[in-house]
Amino acid sequence: MRARRWSISTLVLVSLSAGDAQAQSALLSPFTEKLEADRATLIELRRDIHRHPETSGKEERTAGLVAERLRAAGYEVRTGVGGHGVIGVLRGGKPGPIVAYRADMDAVPSDDPDPVEFRSLTPGVRHICGHDVHTTIGVAMAQGFASIKDLLPGTVIFLFQPAEENATGAKAMLADGAFERLKPDAIFAVHTAPFPVGHLVTAPGVLMSGRDLVRVTVQRAPDEAATANAVRDRLLALSTVTGPQVLAPSTPDFVFVQAQVVAPSGADTTYAVEGSISMASQQVRSRTHEAVTAAIAELRGDDTVLALQYEELNIAGVDNDTELVKRATSAVDSVLGAGSVSMLEQVVPAFSEDFGSFQAQVPGVMFFLGVSNPEKGTVGMPHSPGYVADEESILVGAKAMAAVLLDFLESR
Repeated sequence: MRARRWSISTLVLVSLSAGDAQAQSALLSPFTEKLEADRATLIELRRDIHRHPETSGKEERTAGLVAERLRAAGYEVRTGVGGHGVIGVLRGGKPGPIVAYRADMDAVPSDDPDPVEFRSLTPGVRHICGHDVHTTIGVAMAQGFASIKDLLPGTVIFLFQPAEENATGAKAMLADGAFERLKPDAIFAVHTAPFPVGHLVTAPGVLMSGRDLVRVTVQRAPDEAATANAVRDRLLALSTVTGPQVLAPSTPDFVFVQAQVVAPSGADTTYAVEGSISMASQQVRSRTHEAVTAAIAELRGDDTVLALQYEELNIAGVDNDTELVKRATSAVDSVLGAGSVSMLEQVVPAFSEDFGSFQAQVPGVMFFLGVSNPEKGTVGMPHSPGYVADEESILVGAKAMAAVLLDFLESR
């Protein structure tokens, strides 16, 4: 998850969801029995992945573990999708729709000490964003669904994604044909967050903003350093928010710009300005792209030559389908209890995730999964040095998302 500006005060601004929980699926009971039977092996799988973290694009060992378990459970398995991506397909014994679940696998660079006993054995790399938990939840669900295959109406696809942290994995899997052989009708995911274990959070519409990239090269200018500074300032002036502000998802018209001057170094003899622009809607994106183009044009002249590179949707963000949020929330409440899901009231402009690349193809929903345990004093704050996830969240996440997927399959 591409985020470095989280604060607990930001993420706890929620209101309890409303609505009556729907009835549980009859298939959830045998699924849960399988889940509980696998508890010890699932926890050990998570710890194994945690001990051997792999950064974006290097998830070979993790992908191998996943593929091995999917094959053992009877899945049709594709490996090497968009890098080290793994896809598992389970065709149920009854006709029905197709639903997908996505779990990301990569870890992040970190030199901070690992506070858990099953600490990372790879120097400088740790699972401090929770992708080891995400992967384990995916495996847990896959094994659970395999145990009820004959009674399952429809098809379940599990996508184990590489390279989420550098926001290339989802696009790479799609470019490599992730949905060409079998396209789901909907897709779901969770991401760990510093809420209490047993609690989930989501929102209809924008949950996380998308991100564009901009680079302006100063090819010629009377004073290239001064021109680069002027370009940076002009880009920063396009921001409608600054710093770690939070905004309501219902008013996604913000623009958040980060930009810096890159001075000449080594063989590169030119000044450049590199930046990112976060926004939540395509309408805002189009206006902002035009504004950037116009701003750079104003700075050009006979003696000043500037080259603009603009990459839209470098990170797609997360835009949840409103109707699916309603159904999924009720499904989670039916299994975890009323009020177990809350609606996020504010979003962080600089907070992005590439799950939206899948949502651009099919409707979907992401939930934040609580992994903190106040009684133990652990806080699952992604990308923080002391990140610790309560392992009970593995079973909570698997059970909740199984309820969501079963509800989708049985309601069509």
